[in-house]
Amino acid sequence: MSNINEFLNETIEIGQKLTNAKSNITKIQELQAQLLDNHISTIKEDLLNKERENFVSNTRNLLIECRDQIKRIQYENAHVPSSDPNFGPRQQKYEYLRTKLCNVLEDYRQVESDFMKRTKDCMTKQYKTWNPKATQPEIDYYISNSDSQLISLLALLKINGIKGAKQVLAELQKRNEYIKNIEYTVAELAALSRDFHEFHEQNVQDVGNDYCVLS
Repeated sequence: MSNINEFLNETIEIGQKLTNAKSNITKIQELQAQLLDNHISTIKEDLLNKERENFVSNTRNLLIECRDQIKRIQYENAHVPSSDPNFGPRQQKYEYLRTKLCNVLEDYRQVESDFMKRTKDCMTKQYKTWNPKATQPEIDYYISNSDSQLISLLALLKINGIKGAKQVLAELQKRNEYIKNIEYTVAELAALSRDFHEFHEQNVQDVGNDYCVLS
């Protein structure tokens, strides 16, 4: 078990990582807003999406590192006698970092959920522009289905004489891929939060504490 100075230095490091993760999330949000612009070029969109993916990967690594470090702190704290003069400061630092991690996870989940909703809204608007007679169930079906089913849409659009059928398909496939990536990220965040919550429950000394859980 580390001494108090090493412990405090580690908590500063973890806090900075969480701050960096929060900054990344803000950048991800900005990039995603640009990706929703239907007027950007394909080249620019690819660059934006690649930059977004890099931030997503970096943020994922930061959050996993922080989760593991905070879990270890809780485990170590559980073995510090309450009579130890460092017990109080250690617990305070742990609670601070735990809360900060929970808040970052929730902020990230909200950002991704918002992007998913706006992406689906954009797909709906685009589809209605291309096919004004489309019903809402039809739109929902093609928004939520796989690439193979989207390909069948191409034939349908051609049969219906819709101009730019291939462009319609390309746009829907692109948005559909965004949704898949978002769903994966949201699932990762939920798993990360659930794992952290379960470990906290197993080791917490004060059963009255509030926990962070993402649904």
